[in-house]
Amino acid sequence: MLFLFQDNRIHTSKYNILTFLPINLFEQFQRVANVYFLFLLILQLIPEISSLTWFTTIVPLVLVVTMTAVKDATDDYFRHKSDNQVNNRQSEVLIDSK
Repeated sequence: MLFLFQDNRIHTSKYNILTFLPINLFEQFQRVANVYFLFLLILQLIPEISSLTWFTTIVPLVLVVTMTAVKDATDDYFRHKSDNQVNNRQSEVLIDSK
């Protein structure tokens, strides 16, 4: 009889290559400041309302989002490395309680 056991590898990282951008953007726009700047950007696109160009609003937003994404990517990369170190350690296995 073949028994299937749960994988016991450690996963502390939040992202992989495919999920980084959508999850990171979702998390960043949970912050009120980022939503506020996005709202201002949308208002700046309406010429009747806007007193400034859209460029003056998009630069701070893109700068903050990009810097935070780079920081999150770096942190997650080091989490992946740490996970791989822990998961590839040699371990002692007891067979028949010996």
